[in-house]
Amino acid sequence: MVKLKKTKPVEWLGVAMGSTTADWVVVGFEHIAVRKLGISWFAVDTSEYAILNGRKINKKIAKADTKAALLDVLAAKLQAAA
Repeated sequence: MVKLKKTKPVEWLGVAMGSTTADWVVVGFEHIAVRKLGISWFAVDTSEYAILNGRKINKKIAKADTKAALLDVLAAKLQAAA
């Protein structure tokens, strides 16, 4: 079972700006961040990245439509890697 730790809470940016999403990391694997981008959830490895057109792009580990589904996929990948 994968447990998450919140590293940054949701932040209100003001009227007409909306809010940011919370930042999460996997407990025991603090280099793996869980993020919501658009309508999808991603798990990215913040310790591995590539520079693409001058932008730092983190390595994507998993993607899912819901956070619960992402945690299931991530748990299977972490168990297979161990």
